[in-house]
Amino acid sequence: MRQWLRIIGLISLGLIVGGLLGLYLGWIAWPTEFTDANPSVLAEPYQQDYLLMIATVYAADGDLQAAQQYLAKLGDRGPSILNAYVLDEILLGKQGPDVQHLARLAHDLGFDSPALQPYLTPPTETVP
Repeated sequence: MRQWLRIIGLISLGLIVGGLLGLYLGWIAWPTEFTDANPSVLAEPYQQDYLLMIATVYAADGDLQAAQQYLAKLGDRGPSILNAYVLDEILLGKQGPDVQHLARLAHDLGFDSPALQPYLTPPTETVP
């Protein structure tokens, strides 16, 4: 009985030490580093963040050709992802410059929808 407890204790100790060593090697010594990843492999929320970054840069510099090149990195579905994302944001009732930038980019890329129109015109100021 005593020998079985010793064997079980040694196996447990070996598993714990092996697990800790594996965690150290995987997380600290040699962690996986992704560089130059293609945006088309990102999960949907990250693709939406990528689209928002494209739209924000496009709003700042107005370079439609560069925006098209960045959008092409999402693959063939890039424009449809942009259109769906813009319409989802509008349907959720979101306001602000992010939605305006997305709407402007979608409109300038050829997506025309009546839902975009309120976001394309600058807000009119009312004089009291």
